[in-house]
Amino acid sequence: MEKEDTGSTRQDMAKPNRKYKDSVFTALFDSKETLLELYKVLHPEDTEVTADDIEEIALENVLLIRRYNDAAMGIRDKLIILSEHQSTINPNMPVRILLYIAGEYEKIIKRNGDYKSLYSSKLIMLPAPEFYVVYTGNKKCGDYMHLTDAFPGEYRNSSFLNLDIKVIKDEDKNNILGGYIAFVKKAEKLKRTQGYTFTKALKEAVAWCREENILAGFMEERSEEMMELMLEEWNIEDAIKYNREEGREEGREEGIEEGMKKGMVYAYYEMNMNTKEIAQKMQLTEAEVLEIISKKER
Repeated sequence: MEKEDTGSTRQDMAKPNRKYKDSVFTALFDSKETLLELYKVLHPEDTEVTADDIEEIALENVLLIRRYNDAAMGIRDKLIILSEHQSTINPNMPVRILLYIAGEYEKIIKRNGDYKSLYSSKLIMLPAPEFYVVYTGNKKCGDYMHLTDAFPGEYRNSSFLNLDIKVIKDEDKNNILGGYIAFVKKAEKLKRTQGYTFTKALKEAVAWCREENILAGFMEERSEEMMELMLEEWNIEDAIKYNREEGREEGREEGIEEGMKKGMVYAYYEMNMNTKEIAQKMQLTEAEVLEIISKKER
């Protein structure tokens, strides 16, 4: 991908919006080195690529969601967007990625000063897009997802707007992407096992990864951060599910936040963190932490 000096640094362009939290997925792919590993999984035929070819891209969160589960990179003449499907099939992934790619192309055109060229005879050159979705669930899922599936039936063979996404779902302990899928599947399986708390499931999944040499560097250096991020994800899912089952519409956001907060307090307590440390992490008073824990133990 061509890079031009436009007065703003790549670091400026890549600063994420911190009101949204990272997920384990984005934490794993937050450096040129891990993005390079990812690219080599997607393009094993490219044996000459180096970290210097990688452009880190922070996608702007186009939807009102709490977490980023998407990664992107520019490399030479390609723009690659990778989204995490997680364990539940989401048929709206192509729509979500359509919004991302439109936003990224707009930024590229603006950065290169090509807005006026949109109305001229000059052809604006854009990096070629590649779209991928990582699926970690166990239900049957096709190899591709298509934007045209969202169109009325008579227009689904339309060639006016095609956006096809390759679905990656195979476990492979020997690479970063397959290793991530293997880890998530193991953790999800343990989470559903009778007698397992979220914390116990994650601890055992991390220990299994170390034994199997899966995501070795990440597990060695950042396993505690990874566990916290995954616990937050699970507690958000749990709180949303609880609110839905209870039919709570009014105060839904507050209910989800409250459920997530309690879940994280319980999780930290199970990790043998003392109440003072928990209070600091959760920005609560120690008395509030003790009250939450006491209700759990009743």
